[in-house]
Amino acid sequence: MDLAEQTSLDIVDISALFGPPGMARDATDAALWTGLRRTGSVVITGYPDADKVDGRARIGLKVFDLPQDMQRTLYTKRLNPGNTNLYRGFWALTPNRRLQNDFYDVGPETPGTGPDLPGIDFLTEPTPWPDPEPEPGWRQTVQAHFDHLNGVAMAMIASIGRSAGFDDAVIAERFDGTNSTLRFLHYPAGAVTPMEAEDGALLSAVRHTDSSGLSLLWQDTTGLQAEGQDGIFRNIPRMENAISVHVGDVMTQMTKGVVPATPHRVLHTGDASRHSVGFFLEPALSAPVTPADHPVGKPAVQDTYAFQLLRTLSSRVEWDGIAKDPAEAL
Repeated sequence: MDLAEQTSLDIVDISALFGPPGMARDATDAALWTGLRRTGSVVITGYPDADKVDGRARIGLKVFDLPQDMQRTLYTKRLNPGNTNLYRGFWALTPNRRLQNDFYDVGPETPGTGPDLPGIDFLTEPTPWPDPEPEPGWRQTVQAHFDHLNGVAMAMIASIGRSAGFDDAVIAERFDGTNSTLRFLHYPAGAVTPMEAEDGALLSAVRHTDSSGLSLLWQDTTGLQAEGQDGIFRNIPRMENAISVHVGDVMTQMTKGVVPATPHRVLHTGDASRHSVGFFLEPALSAPVTPADHPVGKPAVQDTYAFQLLRTLSSRVEWDGIAKDPAEAL
């Protein structure tokens, strides 16, 4: 394998994941598994309605074209005390964040419920929608994009589960679509994170892993990089109607470390702005995040995704005073 092959990502046509079990699906499982284990990320193509990805992403990103007074109606309560939404909605760039971007978070059309935990209500709030819309039919397009990417992510996580030696149905049932997140991101020109990279790279988003089970990332230009287990950061190519796949922390937990989470980062945007779209497949709030081979049954509240998510949010400065560590109430 030459240097170019070592530092490139695999591009995998996943169409067979949407067909019956058999040799074609097995080969796709193997290609995804090999690519994710080698470089931490793969680029996927060939899924149903793939030709709609670029168009839907660009329509959704028009939320950033709204006048600022309209954007403020979508801000979280942290940024606009007159609003009621705490979790979903618009987060404007603030200088102390590791990720130097504005983003707008969309949840499922019908949010699921969670376990009985103090302070959990804000995790189940509905998405605040712009009124008027950036263009006619905008909300419908965004919701269709959520549903589409959720279907792709579910097929992906079942494939990874099979390759990891777990019953794919056991893993898939934990991700029932009632708590995942579709995020539209805008990196303004010149946005630089206040934290330095160890290798000296100038970044807009520092190295991190996602707390989700699986992340599907789309970008309008290059800049995203994924780190393999060899410590090499590889550029995610910009391809028509293609998205990159990154494993999240929850999947690592469920497979007892067999599937490592994907560290990734975003290079400094320079004099140009940058846009991206992320779909984060998350477990249902009441679902366990224990290893997938643990006995099936009602999970203890400490083993649920809601408990873990609240603990994670409570440790971050931007959630200070909003998210409480549920362990303190037990």
